[in-house]
Amino acid sequence: MLDMPLRVGIGGNGKVARGVEFQVTHADGMEVAWRHGPDDVESHLKSDPIDVFIEACGNVHDGAECSLLAIENHAHVVLTDARIDVAYGLPIQTEAHQNGIVVTSDVGTPHGTLATMIQEAHIMGFDILQAGQICPRSEPTQFLYEMAALANGFSYLPPEGGMTGPELATPADILTNFNPGQIGDTPQIDFVRIPGAPAGLYLVVRPSHKAPAEQFEHLKPSKAPYYLLHRPAPLGYLETPKTILGAAAGQPVLSPGYPTCNIYALARKGLQTSTKLENKHLKAVLAPLDPDRVPLIQALESARVKSDISQDGDLTFENTRISPT
Repeated sequence: MLDMPLRVGIGGNGKVARGVEFQVTHADGMEVAWRHGPDDVESHLKSDPIDVFIEACGNVHDGAECSLLAIENHAHVVLTDARIDVAYGLPIQTEAHQNGIVVTSDVGTPHGTLATMIQEAHIMGFDILQAGQICPRSEPTQFLYEMAALANGFSYLPPEGGMTGPELATPADILTNFNPGQIGDTPQIDFVRIPGAPAGLYLVVRPSHKAPAEQFEHLKPSKAPYYLLHRPAPLGYLETPKTILGAAAGQPVLSPGYPTCNIYALARKGLQTSTKLENKHLKAVLAPLDPDRVPLIQALESARVKSDISQDGDLTFENTRISPT
């Protein structure tokens, strides 16, 4: 038990922010110092110091700005929105490192829980081949950001050509569908859909060292030397207090790493020159880093089409004019 409860500040007024507030209020070893919208976070960081800041603003740019302000005011940061990890993770992590501050994804998010599973698998003596979600329950674009945040944190990549998301009959089919023996040295991210199955998370692993057959005979499903570790979906803000305790102890769940991939914009339909881009014009794709392609978040910042783009065509910095803001 801590001698003094951790003081927690929460940025945001939405469901996640309110849920975190309730959980922290009733958790041992911590207390809610304040919860405010993004416009009021800076003043309260200065006037009412905290130990840990929970980013739950609901807006990517507000959340990133509040996170940087929290670091500036010597508070550890818990990110609840994977979009911030992907779009602003590197500068936020750089600032945190320079100030001796922990920045971490929330363990209650899919990418946060997968990170915990990966750490536990390494402790148990496994190498990771693939990490993924079963029947993702997040909104489709948010799901892509979750998987990109995980990939960037561990230097994983999607398969060549992108995540496949096959429909399978049972979790055991994951081991045969993806052919783990063909996965190279870089672990992959992907997902599966299983009709009637609840949302969940999985890892495809293999032992790091040669072991007697009896060592893993109880671990099912398996297709030796490959094994499937899986668990139900995370519990969202119900699990945030665990992340808070870890951050205060200097133990992040998942910190932003040097990016390996991003979420890029594609044209949902053919787009003509001078079209002001809106969400209805675009769809998202997770892909390895490509300096020529326009990230989805930038495409939605008052961008316009410079030259015609065909249906399903990539938005690039050559055919798209990005707002200077």
